Parts: sequence; structure tokens; C-alpha cells
Amino acid sequence: MNTKYIIGLIFLLSLLMTACNDDKEIFFDDVIGEETLDRVHPNTRDKPYPREEHILYINPTPLIVPESAKKEEEFLEFELSQNENFPAEGTYRSEKLNWYMYNLHKEMAVGDWYWRFRVIDVNDNPGPWSVVNKFTVTGDEPVFVTPEWTVFQQNIPTTFPRINCFMTEDIENVSPIDASHIEYANMISRANGKMNDIVLPAGNPYDYNMESLGNDVDWILNTAYQLTKEQKYFDKIMEIGRSLISCEVEDNKLFSSNFHSAGIINTLSVFYEIGQEVLTEDEKTRTEELMIRILNYYYKSFTGRIENHVFENHTWQIVLRAMVQGAFTICNEYPDAMKFLEYSYELWTARAPASGFNRDGAWINGASYFGTNQPTLYYMPMLLSHVTGFNFLDHPWYKAAGKALVYSNLPETGMTSFGDGVEGWAEPSRGRLAFADFIAREVGDPYAAWYVNECGNTVHQDYAMRLYRVARWHISYGAEPLTANDFENFMWNKDIGEGIAFSNMTERSSNLSLAFRSSPYGAGSHTLADQNCFKLFYKGEPVYISAGYYQNFSDKHNLLQYRHTRGHNTMMVNNIGQPFTTMAYGNVERGLNGGNLAYFMGDASHAYCGVSDYWQNSFTNAGISQTPEYGFGETPLNKYKRHIFMLRPNKIVIYDDLGADEPATWQWLLHSPVEFHVAGNKITTAYTGKGGFTAVAQIYSEAVPVITTTDDWFPGAEPDKPADVAKQWHLTADFKESLNNKILTIIQLSDDGQVDDIWQVNNRFTLGDWTIEAEMAADQPAAIAISNKVTGTVFDYGNSELQFDNVPYQRTQEGSSVLYDDIFGTFQVQECTGKPVQPTRAIK
Repeated sequence: MNTKYIIGLIFLLSLLMTACNDDKEIFFDDVIGEETLDRVHPNTRDKPYPREEHILYINPTPLIVPESAKKEEEFLEFELSQNENFPAEGTYRSEKLNWYMYNLHKEMAVGDWYWRFRVIDVNDNPGPWSVVNKFTVTGDEPVFVTPEWTVFQQNIPTTFPRINCFMTEDIENVSPIDASHIEYANMISRANGKMNDIVLPAGNPYDYNMESLGNDVDWILNTAYQLTKEQKYFDKIMEIGRSLISCEVEDNKLFSSNFHSAGIINTLSVFYEIGQEVLTEDEKTRTEELMIRILNYYYKSFTGRIENHVFENHTWQIVLRAMVQGAFTICNEYPDAMKFLEYSYELWTARAPASGFNRDGAWINGASYFGTNQPTLYYMPMLLSHVTGFNFLDHPWYKAAGKALVYSNLPETGMTSFGDGVEGWAEPSRGRLAFADFIAREVGDPYAAWYVNECGNTVHQDYAMRLYRVARWHISYGAEPLTANDFENFMWNKDIGEGIAFSNMTERSSNLSLAFRSSPYGAGSHTLADQNCFKLFYKGEPVYISAGYYQNFSDKHNLLQYRHTRGHNTMMVNNIGQPFTTMAYGNVERGLNGGNLAYFMGDASHAYCGVSDYWQNSFTNAGISQTPEYGFGETPLNKYKRHIFMLRPNKIVIYDDLGADEPATWQWLLHSPVEFHVAGNKITTAYTGKGGFTAVAQIYSEAVPVITTTDDWFPGAEPDKPADVAKQWHLTADFKESLNNKILTIIQLSDDGQVDDIWQVNNRFTLGDWTIEAEMAADQPAAIAISNKVTGTVFDYGNSELQFDNVPYQRTQEGSSVLYDDIFGTFQVQECTGKPVQPTRAIK
């Protein structure tokens, strides 16, 4: 018996009692049975969280109640216990809280827990207790216990500077820097440019773009002042701040947008802090009163809404950080500022980072918008960690962020993630690398360190985190360099529902990149109606793309093309796509990876669920309706499972399993930056970038589709300025009405235009060393097996009996996905069953 046989047998036996080889077994328990969900994460919470049906994301879990639980002026009181009778001893009780969440700030013991809440009215009279909610701590949850608010409060500095108190000594140690510093020239060029460019309107300075002003004052002028000590930068900030506080500003101007208000308080906090020695008492008072006015307004705006909204774009991007910065500078003198800080501290603990229900390190709400969130994701944990003495970067999301940054946007490669604006990034941005530099230093992440080093000097062009980077440059990356075994060429982001596979991520000149999305978060905000969508890159160049351009958040082009399902490489049903709602959710249920084959399976069966529930104003403003003529409405779809494989190094296989309650037509979609050439079932695209290459896709089904291509946009969905953007090509394989359908697509990439011939005999397809056996009968259960006669790789989805190296293998569950493949020199068996969604909403 050879060594390979022995090792394989050991792995076969060890896996007989496990479902999927993963550290987070909480994902693979059957927690929802036959119940159904109308959405996994509610757009706005309408039921308390957590409840009995919820699997926790973290220990301790926040307790959150809907905004409807009380009136604005009322308070809430919470009780939490492992005894459903809530005895005096062993029950945790909150103080009366003006917000809608409660954080325990202690690790929760394994077992059942019970909680309830009640309203306290303005006269301090308590109302009746709510129903008792029950949930279970399994012990599998990651533990992340933040200190009580009082720890933060007691350690707030009483002197200045405060805003960047976490690196005061670091700044003093490096300042002033001179022209020999690698960051100096870019910093001075930007700062001197802003000295001339920033001219506030004489009539009303608040007519200026305040969002830009806040960034320019904080990240450019103040950075230059802190690192050079040149008086001119100080004087410019004083000039700007005095202009603002000398002008009376009406509410309609002060609160014209939350970005506008954030820019104002950002500017004023820097002005107030660095001007402590020169500002008069009257100037300080006017600054303080203006900041309190802003804080009080947003305290009322935030409480209840931010705790309960799944995505609150602007708040998490910019506004919360700016408000915290302002409150932090004056909290010792103003109780209202301290109250805002306390709320923000508890909010960050309950819902940050990245929604509070995302431990992947990846960004769910539009991957390109990560850059907008990056300064907050850096600043908040640094401030909270410094003041409390507890490391807020120990949160699972931050621990995973370095690797997620790399996999979702490799150097010299388009973005292998999804959402608004991702098409604009052909390589990592300076801001993305600045955050990676931060993660490399503060978390010690080796992937983040590799990322920055691979991208050369790009990081030094970033200005938002320049002050941090220069001040903390003495902190080395620290982590051991990555080895070949660290590059797994595969990432499954289970919480956000995305999968990424590479043929060889360290050989980017020949790397094939696959990105796949089927997300429990559904569609809306900066995410798109693209469940079970894939994208493909070769040598870093786009092969198959999501079509359209992000020129506007909700114009006709956005609603009918860019955001709409017709703009993505997925399916439409009766020419109807997925609505823009968290109800239209998907789930990457399975993922397996070996040396020769990578696999994901997505379920978008819930994604075709009618019309968009909270976009009515956008449709009205665009002059269109959510009707079938525009691709919106009800569909009879009841099953859409997409199995997608990378057969390394140069092949993709897609197996779609479709079903409906009544006969439906099926539109299989594909988009390309270059023209499609169709011959029968063969679709060829030729690319000139990176030395040239060819992609060939071949579609197989019992039903013969009508394949059409065009470079026209959907009628009425033309981009705002079509002459300014490149044309794109759109392909539809239209299948006639049927109750069920199965579609097999085989894609091959080639540098010389030559690809393996595909030989089909019934359900067997042979190409090169690979054999694919797929059940193609529409009315039969789905099944697919893939094997390679040279490498010995075997994949099987279905119920067939298996053996590897002549050793029988018994599935742990019928219908599982099994992969036998080489993993860093050792053949292993992996088996995976369906991963249920992990809802934060009550199951119907």
C-alpha cells in the first residue's frame, strides 16, 4: 500500500463524521428546517434581535429592538439572564437607555439565554415587560468583549491634543519631516494647492462644499502642519475656522445634508483643537455651541435608526467619525457631547465594523465604497483602543481584513468583488493600500504586508491616512513573510455571500480570476440585483463583466441596466430580474477547493420576488415603473441553484439547475467588453490586452436556446454621456417555456486562440484531460461529476456511490458535494453540505 493510499484513507475515515472542513461549524447546522425567510437581514429591523431562531455572529451579542419600541423622549430598560424568571441574582439589568440596543460587555456562558425590555416614560414610570426572547450561545461564536462605557469615559484626556491622542507621541517623535522623506513632496504639493484653492464665499462660507473642506482641513492642511510645523498651514486653518464661526448659519444650511454637517464639525474640531492657545474665549464658545448644535441634531437623527438599519451608507462612511471627533474635543465640558460619545461607543460595539453581522473582512456594501469607509474603519478602533486600553482590532472582521483585501483586488487585476463602482478599479487604489498598511502594522497581518509591498510606492500617494503612516512608520509589519502554501487561490466569504478563485494568484501574467456572488444581504444601497452572478478576469483583464457604468445612484441607466439583473452574468425569468430589496437574497451554500479544482454553489431561489420595496421615489423620479416591460414583477421561479467550478488552470464550468411553479422562459445572460462571435452554441471573444487571448464559452441544454447579441443598451437605459464610455456587448441565451431547465456552460481561456474540443455523448462531456458528467434531463434531480484522468481529481454532487484510490467513501449526507484533490502535495477528501443562511430577522 503506497503512501498516497494511506494518507487518502486516513482522510476518508476522518471525514466520515464531518460535513464540511471548516472551523466555523455553526454555519453547517440545520437551524431553519422547513421554515422560510422573506429576508435574511431586514432593511429596517421590525423584530427584536436575537431570538430563538438566530445563530449568533459574536459573543456577546448585542440586544437590539426596533425603532417602533418607544417614542423619542422615552427610554428603554433591558434584562438579560440564563433564568427565564429573571431573578435578582444572576440577571443583568441595564440603566434606562435612550437608544435601542444593549451591550453586555461580558463574555456570555454557553447555554440558553433570555431577555426582555420595557419602556420608561418621561416621568420615569416603567411600562410592562415585553415578551421574553430566548437565544442560545453555542460556544462556537467568536468572542469579542469590549469594555464598559465607563472605562472609556474615565480615560478621556483632559488636555489637548485629543483627536489623534493615540499617536501624539509618535507625531512629536517624527516631526518635523523634511524633503528627504518619501511622503514629503506629495504632502507639500497637496497642502500648498489647498492653500490657494480653498476660498470660502464671502457672503456665506457655508455655501462651500463642506464635505471636501472637512477632508482638506483634516487630512491635508492639518497633516502638513503636524508634520512640518509650518505656520502657514496653521494660519490657513485658523482663517477657515474663524470664517465659519463668524457667520450665523440657519438650520436649512447647517443640516442640508449629513455630509455637509460632517464636513463642518470635522473642520471645527481641528480648528478648535490646534487653536487652543490662540482662540479667544468667545471664539471657543461659539465653536463649541455650533458643534453641540450639530451633535444634538444628529443624536436625534441617529438613535433608533442607525441601530436598526442594515445599511446606513453616509453614517458609517463619514458622518459618525466626524461627529465622534467633534464630540471628543468638547465632551468634558458639555454633557450632550458626552451623551453622543456614549451612544457612539455602544453603537460601534453593537453594529461595527461592517454592519456587525460580517466577520469576513470583506466589504459587502459595494466593494469600491470600501475606500470611503476606510478612514472611519481606521480611526474609530485606534481611538477606542487607546482610550480604553482594549484592542478593538481584535474583532474578527479586522483579523480577516488583510486577506480579504488581497483576494478581492489583486495587484494588476480588476476587482473580484461586486457593487457600485467596482468596474472603475483595474488595480488596488492608494486608499485601499493605506488601509492594508494600517492592518499590516497594527494587526500584524502578513497578507496586508505582502499586498503593500507588491504594489510598490502607491501607498505613499494616499493622503487620508498619511499622518498615521508617517507617525507610526517605526512600527514594522512584523509578520513572517507568506509562503507558497499561504496562497490558497480560494476564498469563501460566507457571511456576505461571495466566492473568489484563482488559477495561480502569484503568477498574475497567466492568472485566471473567478468572482461569484449570491448574498444574504440581497440587493439595495450600493449592492446590485446580481444574485448568482459571476465575473471573470484573465491576466488581470476583464473577460466577462457586469455591464453598465456607475454614473448616478438611481437614474434610468442605473435602474434599468447597471443595477438591474439584466446587467449581470446570471438569469432572468420571463425577462424579469431580481428586485432591489433585501428580500431578493441569495446564499453561497457550498465551497470546496483543491489544487486542481475550485467550487461554489449559490442558491438564488428567493431572489426573484416581485418589486423593489423601498425604491419607489427613485423609479418615480426616473419616470419608469416596476412592470414587466422594464423587467420587474412576479415570477414563478422556485429554484435557481448555480454550481460554478474553476478547473485549473484555464477552464470554468457552470451548471444551472432551474425550476418554476408554472412554465417560464429562461434568459441566460453574459456580458463582455468586446464583441461576441456566435456559431451554434459556441461563443467566442477575442481580447487584445496583455498580449492577447481568447475566451470560448459553449452552452448545453436539452432545450436549444435562441442566442442573440447586441452592443445596444436596454431601451431608455443609455448612459448619461454615452460618448464618454466604451461600448459593451450583451448576450442572451433565451430558452423556451418549461417547468424546469438545466444549463451546462463550459468556458475555456487560451493565449493562442486554440481550446480543447468538447466531445459530448449523452450526459458526458470530455475535453482534454477532463470529463464532466452532468444530468441534463430537465425533470431529473441535478447531478454533476467532474474528473481529471491525469491529476486524479474527482468531484461529485449528487447521490452516486464513490471510491477514491479503490477505497469506498460513504457520504455523510445525500446530495452532498465531495471533492478528492491534491492540497499542497497530499490528496484529501472534502465533503460539504448546504450552509444555511444566518438570519438576523425572525423566520416566518
